[in-house]
Amino acid sequence: MAGFYAARSRTIPPPPWTNFAPPFSEVLRARSLLEPSLAREAAVHASAADLEELRLCAVNGRKADSWRRYETWDNRFHRAVATATQNRVLLLLFDNLNNVRRAMAWGRRRDGSPRPEPDHHSFEQHDQIVAAIRDRDPDAAEKAMQIHIAAVGRSLLESGK
Repeated sequence: MAGFYAARSRTIPPPPWTNFAPPFSEVLRARSLLEPSLAREAAVHASAADLEELRLCAVNGRKADSWRRYETWDNRFHRAVATATQNRVLLLLFDNLNNVRRAMAWGRRRDGSPRPEPDHHSFEQHDQIVAAIRDRDPDAAEKAMQIHIAAVGRSLLESGK
């Protein structure tokens, strides 16, 4: 990433999340705008390797034996969608937004379970996103991601973040 900025200037800007604490609603709104578009683009541009990475992330997220492991696979899943766009600018936008999101998620309360329940909403939603991207259906991929981000927002609001 340093090379990306170095081509335009000699100074790499500091990451915006080091002293930036936006309201949860702003992060959710940004995700709602960006991530469905990434899924749409991924449905058009994903390589076979991208499709395999998405499948792997969905499968391993479902198998995670702790919330920490699940969140690792969840982060990797969402980044794989961004990577599958084959667009470095979109990937850079996603990475910046994801770093803000991850900084805000630290210390989030859980429901007391050691891992996601077998019927955790994200499992089926991730499967639907993967299927739409694999089927090269941009409309379905965008819609599936909209549904997923909205469900994540509702879940976080209900849990008190």
